[in-house]
Amino acid sequence: MKQNFHWIILYDIRDVKRLSKVAKVVESYGWRVQKSVFESNADEKTINILKRRLLDIIDIETDFILFFDVCEKDWQKQEIYGTMGANKEVNDKFLVL
Repeated sequence: MKQNFHWIILYDIRDVKRLSKVAKVVESYGWRVQKSVFESNADEKTINILKRRLLDIIDIETDFILFFDVCEKDWQKQEIYGTMGANKEVNDKFLVL
């Protein structure tokens, strides 16, 4: 049985075309929290596939992507304020591999 983990994924992509591609790929693995910040529940194998897909798109000299693996204990400690948190909807149209 695959164990899913909580992930925070954020990025800073310098080129508009690459930014659009990165956003589309990451959206298929999680849900958007802010413009360039996503949350995801996925196993390590799935996240590794996502990382490989993103490495094919980005320019490692100018772009930046950060993955945080958040343990269940710390995930439960999250506090959400504001309208984004109150209306947070989970997109169930994820790519499941």
